[in-house]
Amino acid sequence: MKTAQFKILKPMMLSLSLLSLSIAVFSGLFTQVQAQSETILRTTESNSTEITPIVNFKPFGDEEPEDTRGGASRPTDIKCSRDQAYSPPMTSLLPVSQQGLTVATHPKFWVYIPQTSAPQAHFTLKDENNRGVYQTRFPIQKAGRIVSISLPQEQSPLELGKTYHWSVALICQPTQTDIPIVGGKIKRVEPNSALITHQSVGTSSEQLLEAAAAYGRAGYWYDMLNSLAQLRQTHPDDQIITTNWVHLLNSEGLEEIVTKPF
Repeated sequence: MKTAQFKILKPMMLSLSLLSLSIAVFSGLFTQVQAQSETILRTTESNSTEITPIVNFKPFGDEEPEDTRGGASRPTDIKCSRDQAYSPPMTSLLPVSQQGLTVATHPKFWVYIPQTSAPQAHFTLKDENNRGVYQTRFPIQKAGRIVSISLPQEQSPLELGKTYHWSVALICQPTQTDIPIVGGKIKRVEPNSALITHQSVGTSSEQLLEAAAAYGRAGYWYDMLNSLAQLRQTHPDDQIITTNWVHLLNSEGLEEIVTKPF
């Protein structure tokens, strides 16, 4: 009788063992799937997280305008007589103070030129005594864009510690006295040791973005803007660069031209 009972119980115990094994396997698979799902969820949430911009402009010393952030005036709506009203108007890419520092000997100047009938524009750079340092005319091939004007390497470098005035004017046709014109001030300074390090770290987009951030923290507007603008041109679909570009221009009242092409 005991043997019979043993023979009956043995398959039952085997079934229970298989059931326990199946539960354990299922539990393990469930835990693995749950972990994978949580990983995917965390990844999805991470991808949807807003990007925090690292390029922020901090004006250096007396470069801070008295009426900070939005108080200073932007360009007027003067236009060539044959044009429709400019929206947005011709605009120099400068902070609210309309002035900035640079460590470059031969910097770039950035301007938004609206859709216009003017075939050319005129760039002028003058020293503190209003003496002409450099001037040139350049064709307007495609209007409604952000353009840059470089001080040529064959020209004398900007002198340290001196403030220069620059302007870009449209050459309207027919000619008129009240021409559209924008501009600002620039002052060359010596870079600090931290900036010298950033200038020599490399040319990858990450390194250039970090350099732009360093220029912004130091208050060097022209170098910061130039670094970020070049990245924006070479990596137009990079969301991190785009976010920093939009953030910077918005912070200085230039939100109307953040999406304008180069």
